[in-house]
Amino acid sequence: MKNKLLLASTSQTRKKILINTGIKFIYKAPLINEEKEKEKLKRIQKPEKICQTLAKQKSIMTSLKYPSYFVLGVDTCLIYKKKFLSKPKTKKDAEELLTKLNAKEHKIYSSIYISKKGKKIWSYNDEAKLKIRNLTKREIMKYIRKLKLKKIQASGLYQIEDLGITLFEKISGSYFTILGLPLMPLLKFLQKRKFLI
Repeated sequence: MKNKLLLASTSQTRKKILINTGIKFIYKAPLINEEKEKEKLKRIQKPEKICQTLAKQKSIMTSLKYPSYFVLGVDTCLIYKKKFLSKPKTKKDAEELLTKLNAKEHKIYSSIYISKKGKKIWSYNDEAKLKIRNLTKREIMKYIRKLKLKKIQASGLYQIEDLGITLFEKISGSYFTILGLPLMPLLKFLQKRKFLI
């Protein structure tokens, strides 16, 4: 029987990346309350560990409901000065976050976890470093004004595949990791497991 893949994510960006590879998959919202889980994980000092745990929970909990699927759970977080920064909930939050990160180097950390029937099959973690150029207050306001609140809440502060690319002075690391899905290592795994054509 052919292996079946389920993406446990509501991210349109991750969905689009996978569609573009030609891989057959279905997608469902992960069966965890992410905000509640983040609250519980706050005591963990390492933001990378929070990211890994959320990806694992998304995958494991969803795989128990869909036992015939390999379930792909992913979590991506923004880290600055070893602190986990949450996605902005309002445009004011977005403005404050962009002001905080202005002209600073920070990183995006992405964690993938694949499970089946609640058991781990494979996992992978990656990070990319980014530096925002020195923006004026006017540039920050102009950028925030152009963003749709729904998209900020779903994808975070900057959408690098769109207007967000103009914010940066320097980027090092995988473009796909920044988008929230470290694609090349995932493709290697899926190739081994005969998901690819």
